[in-house]
Amino acid sequence: MAANQVTVRDVAQKAGVSISTVSRVLTGSARVSPELRQRVIDAVEELGYRPNALARGLRMRRTAVIGLLIPDISNPFFGQLARVVEDAANNRGYSILLCNSQNSRAREVQYLDLLRQQQVDGVLVVTSGAMGEELEEFFKLTGAAVLALDRRIPQFKGPWIGGDPYPGARQAVQHLLDLGHRNIGLVRGVEGNISSDERYKALNRALVEAGLPEERWTWVGEYTLETGIAAGLALAELPAQKRPTAVIATSEFSAYGLIEGVSRHGISVPDQLSVVGYDNTAFAEVFRPALTVIAQPIEEMGELAVDFILRMINNAEQDEQLPPVAPVAGMRPPAAVKEAVEDAVLPTYLVVRSSTAPARPVSSS
Repeated sequence: MAANQVTVRDVAQKAGVSISTVSRVLTGSARVSPELRQRVIDAVEELGYRPNALARGLRMRRTAVIGLLIPDISNPFFGQLARVVEDAANNRGYSILLCNSQNSRAREVQYLDLLRQQQVDGVLVVTSGAMGEELEEFFKLTGAAVLALDRRIPQFKGPWIGGDPYPGARQAVQHLLDLGHRNIGLVRGVEGNISSDERYKALNRALVEAGLPEERWTWVGEYTLETGIAAGLALAELPAQKRPTAVIATSEFSAYGLIEGVSRHGISVPDQLSVVGYDNTAFAEVFRPALTVIAQPIEEMGELAVDFILRMINNAEQDEQLPPVAPVAGMRPPAAVKEAVEDAVLPTYLVVRSSTAPARPVSSS
């Protein structure tokens, strides 16, 4: 059966559920059990069902488009997160309008204006800075659903989905202690960024709780290769006796740069320096040495973000047999954001690979 001939009824029959259950799954309603939700999603994927967005838009006055605002598409974490979000949205009949701000606040403001003009149903936001006031203003002007993803946003009153850095930080510190490391350095993100500050505080807490001194070698920068390389070059210039035997980077991207930086001075990872990154993208496993990481549940985060924002968009008073889509023209229906969602905090965890090894004694000569 051709995908464009597949109907909601076909999906319902394939999954063995009612049409209204299919609709609730596609709109992200919480009133569906996990088992039924998975059956519907499996049927959608097997049949290749794609709702007719144009027909729905004319009927329901919506656009079936969600904006995704991210700070740096070249960072593997954001690229992988965008892929998960797009796949999850497409499975529900929605398209993603990707906006890459390149860590520029000015670009973020420009993209919010573009998303307003495009009358998107909602926006998933990973901001490079404090955008709380701008997002609140965007909501007032459009009524669109807005959800913060990965990074908390000061003064933003909407929901947030992100990782709790402490569980993974505690596991990473214990792993390094078990390998005999006592001089553990950090490469952190920019100060004042909530995500960066939370990761740094979690690592500091874990290190202090392990009985290590509060003062340690720390490099501050962005979540970039360039920051990691600069940190590696600086670390390599330290006397061997003062050089950390292990470093935890609060970004996978900067961990790769760190390894490159120290390698330029002949320091081998993990033989002479153990390195732990943060994120756990697909690159972490194929990089050499394969990177030990504090892992964020990227797949769960992206899928949950789509589920949450569709629940926010969902208007329970509309026809249950078709998923709602956003207004094509004019003002958004007043019930466009109807079902509130709570914050979701996902625990991080350690994935051990080959970039960490037992500490080697440092020669005093």
